[in-house]
Amino acid sequence: MFATRFATKRVIWSSQSIRQKWNNRSTKLRLFPSTSPIENSAEFNNIEIQLNNCHTCTCVSHHKSLKSENFLKRRVNFAAFHRRYSSYLFTPSAEGEHAAFIMKPEIDFETLRTKLKEMEDSVKFRSMDVNAQVVISMWDEIQQMEEQKKQLENERKKIKFRKGDKVSDEDMKKAKAQGRALREELRTVNSRISDLTDQLYPMALRLPNFLHGDVPLGTDPVELESFTGHGGELKTVTVGKQESHELAHPGFVYLEDEGALLEQALLRWAAHQLNKKGFTRFSSPDKFKPIALEALGLDPDGTNQTYAVKTNEDSTYLTGASAMAFAAYFMMTVVDATNLPQRCYTVGKHYNSKNDTGRFDGFHNSFQTNKVEVCGLSEESIATSDMIFRQYVSLLKDLYSELPLKCRLLEIPSSQLLPSMYRKCTLEIWLPKTAEYVEAASVYSCTDYISRRLKIRHIGEGEDITKHKSKRRFAHTVHGQFIDTGVLIEAFQQLAEDTNEMCIPGTIVSYMPKHSKMSLCNR
Repeated sequence: MFATRFATKRVIWSSQSIRQKWNNRSTKLRLFPSTSPIENSAEFNNIEIQLNNCHTCTCVSHHKSLKSENFLKRRVNFAAFHRRYSSYLFTPSAEGEHAAFIMKPEIDFETLRTKLKEMEDSVKFRSMDVNAQVVISMWDEIQQMEEQKKQLENERKKIKFRKGDKVSDEDMKKAKAQGRALREELRTVNSRISDLTDQLYPMALRLPNFLHGDVPLGTDPVELESFTGHGGELKTVTVGKQESHELAHPGFVYLEDEGALLEQALLRWAAHQLNKKGFTRFSSPDKFKPIALEALGLDPDGTNQTYAVKTNEDSTYLTGASAMAFAAYFMMTVVDATNLPQRCYTVGKHYNSKNDTGRFDGFHNSFQTNKVEVCGLSEESIATSDMIFRQYVSLLKDLYSELPLKCRLLEIPSSQLLPSMYRKCTLEIWLPKTAEYVEAASVYSCTDYISRRLKIRHIGEGEDITKHKSKRRFAHTVHGQFIDTGVLIEAFQQLAEDTNEMCIPGTIVSYMPKHSKMSLCNR
């Protein structure tokens, strides 16, 4: 087995759960899912919430002001409310006693303090709106309150009397009065710590990863190298396709005969190459809970590249083969050092709502395609994760050198990185007919950004997995997209003179069925 997964019930309480709570408390409440078109309308910011007998409600910060005996009607800025409770990675203290699963990410505030300038630069060059200094100031205040709490607890211990001690009535009264005062002060301190923690973590979770020294600052990528692959003798196949079927999505294209076989051949070719390199293949789901998106730095309630699917219990997000598959699998696991580094991949459909334009704009711009996604898990070391990153980039170059395509390798600038990314390299291929480079593959390192949010840990070699938590270290993750069949099919089609044909390299021909109808390419 790859990892030891503790038998913990994984129930994530989200904003949908909060809505259900409200409905169960005799409330008349109309809320809209984050994907509803009403979000962009004026009505969204003026939703009327009618609450009756809501004095027991624990999910709204202003609940103490609600009158239990009177019918109350007030307007709430729902957008502000939803943002306040939108962190699926953290369980606020008010929900803790009702939640079946408590989420509290392991953010390294001490490292953040020592590298505050680097974090501020990362925020600046990614054009993000979050203040790292405020996060550290809030953390310092919590530490001061924790120290004050310890002092108060020590004082309480000092005023306790042992059995048999002779104590006068006067001293007993003073001790009781002092004890009551200390309890009240402790209650105030604990309340303040709880409030600050509830404010701190949603803010801290918005902070991005640090930036690698080679990441270009700004908006322009840096070309690392370019090359043209050699895929052997080219063969021509006639591709049957049907666009805009009346019963299907207008942006989807049916592939027939050799076109459909080519798509599967590309996946088999890539899988074979990865198997030879020692990668382990995974089968993975297509839909994920919002916690998986947020762990990668995406906002589940905002605009992103996923489809939100409404279910009876909650919202899930349709992504298909993606980094979320591995993030979800390794969540809350402890990996033995002898199993590191781990190299795995998955093959499957991928969905990207960003490309959903309602029309067919080429295979490379399809909202639905097949992809090969890879993941690497390493020990808690920048040097080790950098080594895996370079290995994956080298493997990408080896793969595409077997295809007759003009390629270039780019280092992606800071403004185009997701918050979870430490650095990212993409491989682009040239499309001669449309005269443009398009992204075909990528590799990116996330260091311990994802693992600290999802508690993906490892232990040292020879250590007992059942020992104290302090022995566990947070693994580093490296992710990549190695194959996008839509982009490659578009590239092979543009190599041919006829739009109904494709030029297939000999490298891929060997993975096609022997009965496939092919002829020599005139190119």
